[in-house]
Amino acid sequence: MSKASTSGLAELWLGVEESLLRDALVIWRYRPALLFECLLEFRDPRAELVHSEDRRYTTWLPRDEAAADWSVPAVDEFTPERVRMAPQPGVHPYEGIVALTEARLEEIENDLIAHLVRSERLVLYYNPNLRLYSRWNESREEFLERVVEEVRERLHPTLKELLREFQLQLEQLRQKPLPRDVPEELRAGLDVLRRRMISRVEAQLQRTVLDHPLGTALRSVEAEEDLSEASTAVEAPEELQPLAQELERLYEAAAARAQTLLREALEHARECEPYAVALHPNGIRIVRRALLWVPVPE
Repeated sequence: MSKASTSGLAELWLGVEESLLRDALVIWRYRPALLFECLLEFRDPRAELVHSEDRRYTTWLPRDEAAADWSVPAVDEFTPERVRMAPQPGVHPYEGIVALTEARLEEIENDLIAHLVRSERLVLYYNPNLRLYSRWNESREEFLERVVEEVRERLHPTLKELLREFQLQLEQLRQKPLPRDVPEELRAGLDVLRRRMISRVEAQLQRTVLDHPLGTALRSVEAEEDLSEASTAVEAPEELQPLAQELERLYEAAAARAQTLLREALEHARECEPYAVALHPNGIRIVRRALLWVPVPE
């Protein structure tokens, strides 16, 4: 029979499947291990994270004064359903002597805390440009979608200002009268054609900005209607060639600025790095300690 002196430490036994015990060629015997149930609290002010997890750790009881090796679990997949409050019939007892003082338990506990501080990490995602962190249990895809939304919101005022600046220049062209040498009988038709040309270019720029993955939030129902009505190509007669050249110049300048803003914003939104949150010793609370008898085949 095994003898255990454990300073009041609870004793638990793991069960083994009855079908395995019925195999007469295999002898099962209990081997002493330690079970520590912990509450881990991960904290990171930059990520605005406070997250707690219940964990269970097992290790084989070290011999004599050797340090406990918490990197090698005694039980790979510990499940409470396997725990018994008494030895299982058919499993042979440990033949040695287990002696654990409170000081020895404290030493083993400190080994566990040092191991957890070194090894346990909660991995988030981080966008360095926007200084955004993922939430706990948020997937990379979900985080990137949230980053894009954030970039879109931040870029919204800049894109709106760019459109407003361009629209003001177009409005000045709308208000500009036709040259005096244009015959009176052509003025009405040319004025309608001129307005169509201006509206068409305005719609082209709206498509350049609003149809971009980061610009869709700027689209409205009214913009969709205006775009569909104003995007018909119009041939410019000789009298409106100067206007056509001016519209082309304005569009290329505004489109280049918009594309630069959108391209840079999208590049910033796509950056995603892993961000590891480490444990602090103060974030580790030992909830329960127990001597765990683990059945192993001989």
